[in-house]
Amino acid sequence: MSTDTTADTNALARETEALEDHLDSVLLKLARIEQANDEAVPIAIVQRLSDGEVPITVWRAHRGLTREQLAEAARVPAEVVAAVENGKEDVPLRIMQALARALDVELDDLVPWPDDSEVDAIRGG
Repeated sequence: MSTDTTADTNALARETEALEDHLDSVLLKLARIEQANDEAVPIAIVQRLSDGEVPITVWRAHRGLTREQLAEAARVPAEVVAAVENGKEDVPLRIMQALARALDVELDDLVPWPDDSEVDAIRGG
């Protein structure tokens, strides 16, 4: 076997392993959501969350709500919903709890998922 073929094979093996790791990560995240909510979550939702989209935006769209409708249901100003969706970091816990209740999700479902590099860092990889 030539050196080029060996290098290609090794690169392909690494890429395959990385894809399998990513698939495992997505499946674990899906299981976590379903277990927490007792709700079957479409894979499209899991993929959006896994891709790093803002969870409140994903869940709001999944529930078919506008920002204004969510704000009304949670009894918070629409500007607060916009601030959360735009990544404002200092949102009070009580507001996040109200939004979670209005979306019929657990509070931790509104926490952004770590990306794969963050997970690797946590695992020491």
